[in-house]
Amino acid sequence: MKICIAIVLAMAVFIGAPDISLADSTVPIAYWKLMDEERYIRRFDLERFDWRTIRKIRRQNMDAGKAAKFLTINALPPSGNIGDMQKLDRRYLGQASILVRDPNGDISQVPSMTTEDDSVSLPKDKKLMGRYLLGARIPLGERDVDADGINESVFLCAKHIVVHRRHGGRMGRASVVFFDDGEKMPLEIGPAINTAKSKFGGSMQMPHNTYEMMVKYQGRPLPGATVTVTTEGSQWGKTVVTDKAGKFEIMPTDDRFSQHEWQNYLYTATHHDREKNTYYVATLPTVVYRNQPEWRSKAMGFAFWSIIGTGVTLLMVAGLTRRRRRRDRQALIVFENHKIQKDLP
Repeated sequence: MKICIAIVLAMAVFIGAPDISLADSTVPIAYWKLMDEERYIRRFDLERFDWRTIRKIRRQNMDAGKAAKFLTINALPPSGNIGDMQKLDRRYLGQASILVRDPNGDISQVPSMTTEDDSVSLPKDKKLMGRYLLGARIPLGERDVDADGINESVFLCAKHIVVHRRHGGRMGRASVVFFDDGEKMPLEIGPAINTAKSKFGGSMQMPHNTYEMMVKYQGRPLPGATVTVTTEGSQWGKTVVTDKAGKFEIMPTDDRFSQHEWQNYLYTATHHDREKNTYYVATLPTVVYRNQPEWRSKAMGFAFWSIIGTGVTLLMVAGLTRRRRRRDRQALIVFENHKIQKDLP
């Protein structure tokens, strides 16, 4: 009787589990990395530089925006720190299916990466501005990821949101954050709310703000998916499970001890399709800007109100001086008139 109860409880736990995590540590996690990332990041800390440096940084950003962006596929190292870049095995890259969805919503296939640095460049049309989606569907063959004695077909689904803008360009017609193509990109992560009001949004987040994200499988929201958030250069991390609508909320932290004014986050979602006996791992990197230090905000506020106070004081002094001169001039006119009348015979 006790054995039967134990079997029933084990079956209940197994069925009720929302999703499994990787039991096979040899399965890599692939993600896209934008090369020379600092050239394209719109910085919020420019007030601490002099005007020459600010002009130089802005000119560099403008020049970088006109050129093509190069991205590589990396593997998350065993340390779990996305700052420790590790190349994905070339035998997997040769089988990868690379996709691009441009700001017009058109999906195109990119030839296999054969260059020395295994990179992909976009956009082809440098005048087409907006949000580009870069995806990679990488088959890893069959592996027993859940240690149940049955091999699953494993696929890595890496996605990156790339923003392209340039002076004199034309804006794309579509503002999308998902491929919504179950065959080409089965599992993917993206913002739950399409930021149509900003066709350049979706690739960055701010600390201490709540963001609603979504996981889709076969183009539909996926409930019960496990999502892990990994940060660069920080011990902070989080694991969440999507709700019935396939959504989850995240509030990025503010790493003030980072060497940069931004930090890279990596969203990783896993899904085991037991009917098709397939296992998917999807990733989406994003940039989280660092808030200004409190002392800098107070200093800027003090400087602002000091300038306002000085300006108001100068205006008051100028007004009082002008008023005094006008009164003196009127008194002199009255005196002259009185003197003339006195001198007349």
